[in-house]
Parts: sequence; C-alpha cells; structure tokens
Amino acid sequence: MHDDMKKVLGVDENKDQKSTFKPLRAFIAGLSLSIVAGACCALVMFVDSSTKDVIAQNESHSIKARINDLLPPEAKVKGHVITCYNVRKDPHIGHNQKLFVSSKDHEILGYVLTYQTSQGYSNPLVMIAGFTSDKSVYKADIHYSLETPGLGDKVDRDHGNFLDQFNGENLHSHAWEVKKYGGDFDYITGATITSRATVIATYNALDALNSIDIYTLSKCKVH
Repeated sequence: MHDDMKKVLGVDENKDQKSTFKPLRAFIAGLSLSIVAGACCALVMFVDSSTKDVIAQNESHSIKARINDLLPPEAKVKGHVITCYNVRKDPHIGHNQKLFVSSKDHEILGYVLTYQTSQGYSNPLVMIAGFTSDKSVYKADIHYSLETPGLGDKVDRDHGNFLDQFNGENLHSHAWEVKKYGGDFDYITGATITSRATVIATYNALDALNSIDIYTLSKCKVH
C-alpha cells in the first residue's frame, strides 16, 4: 500500500505485525518461565535429596554421642548392644519418647530415656537421662528447651551443674520436689519454674522406667 494512502487510512503495518506476534511472545515467555520454574524445583529436590542422608547421619551421630555420654560406665563394656524402643504414649513422660537399653548376653546394663514435661516456663521441655541397671539416675541433661535465655536455661549443663543433684537418686530416695515447696532439691533463683519442672520430670521418668515393660514396646532403629 502506498505510504500516502496508509497515512490517510491510518494503517500501521508494524502495529499489525506486533498484534500478530503478541500471542507468540506470550507463549514463549510462559514456556521460558515454566522451564526456569521446573529447573528450580528440580534443583531444590536434588539438594534436599542429597542433604537428607547427611542430616540423618549427623542426627544419628549426635544421638549416639548423647547416649554414650549418659550411660554409666558399666553399661558401655565391650560387646554391649544398644536397643531402641518407642514409648508411644505414657502419661508420665509424654508421647513418642525413646528408651535406649544397653545389654550384653541378655543382661540389661543401663538405660537412656527421653522424657517431656509441660511444667516448664516455655514448653516443650524435653529431657534425656541415663540410668543404671537398678534404675537410679546416672546423669540427666536437657534434650530440647525453649526456656528463657539467661533465666530458665541456667539449668542446662552449659550453664552449671544444677542437674548433677539427680545423680545416684532413685524413685524413693528423696522427696522429688524443690526445697521452696518442701522437697529435697535445690532450685535456681530466678528460674524456679524450670528448676521445679526438671525435678518433677525426672521423678516421672523414674516412675515410668519402673513401670515400663520393654517387651511390650516396638523397636526403633539406632543406625
């Protein structure tokens, strides 16, 4: 079409061409975006898959180290075997806790038990302790805590030896309450709630340990 005629009629061939290719450009843009999104998803899945085994291995090493630290020496003799049991539901220690039993030649040498309490200042407060074969506390520790930094967290081993007062105690050896409430155990000033929670929780753990029949529990894996 003649240029003068195009001007008279208001015809814009470039505009027509742009209109024609607009759906194609939109399709290409959408396809490119889909490819990029798919590549990102694949990368995330690859990273997740490749790190999952590393994370699981680190967690396994961590719990193994914790068990080894908490078991009494006589429960770590050469040839001992650690068997893990699921404690699915127990009113004393909470749901889905773990009981690790050290044994040799079918003789139980010691225990490690995780236990939870809702009596802390910031829940959940999960503890873990090693016990002798006669079910006395060998060593207790904090497994997981949301207690207030500088106050409630003073009970953990990074801040002192408060938990050592449980060592050697059994279910009936003392009044399992802090001295402020008529018991036999010390508490940390400014962290009375957490102190009391650990005392009562450890008593409940002893109670549970004395009540549990391990032969009725399902086994879990210790890698």
